[in-house]
Amino acid sequence: MTSTSTSPLTRRSLVAAGVLGAASLATLGSLAPARAADETWTEEFMTRAETREGFLIDGMDRWQIQNARFIIAVVRGHELGKEAACIALSTAIVESWLYNYEPAVDLDSGGLFQQRPSMGWGSAAEVRHKKKAIDAFLGLGDHSEAPGLLQAVPNYRHADPGAAAQTVQASAHPERYAQQVSAALRLWERYADDVEPYTD
Repeated sequence: MTSTSTSPLTRRSLVAAGVLGAASLATLGSLAPARAADETWTEEFMTRAETREGFLIDGMDRWQIQNARFIIAVVRGHELGKEAACIALSTAIVESWLYNYEPAVDLDSGGLFQQRPSMGWGSAAEVRHKKKAIDAFLGLGDHSEAPGLLQAVPNYRHADPGAAAQTVQASAHPERYAQQVSAALRLWERYADDVEPYTD
């Protein structure tokens, strides 16, 4: 979930470039890589240093690109469309800069959406499992007790995307999701036609 800090410099001000140490990369060994068509999806983790730099689509690294594509693939696998994908993408940009965070960087939060086990989003491992985290955000994860998009905003197709994201996340900084909607739309337009639906 989201931070209650009022500081302008938070974990959501994450850089798309930074020093990556060997200790900051790990794999959930018990989770098999996911596949969609010929593309391999991994459950790798990455940590990055915090900075004040903004999110730049053309500056995305392979981690961010893979995660953006996987969000789209999972959304399409649930037969949901652009609106759901853009809400999920804008949320993941704000919450994690499209990195799958393993360490808890805000209380007990983790993963693409910085979901908190203590708030009913699943176990520590489940919030860091990309497919389960996306399912939970969408409201389609059996492991999650928290209301996802389909429960919290049933009319999400006609709702303001930033407001819909905020309804799910209950952030202390509600304005940040709307700021990334245009980036999320560009990611959908860039990758949606090139990603097969992921249904496993």
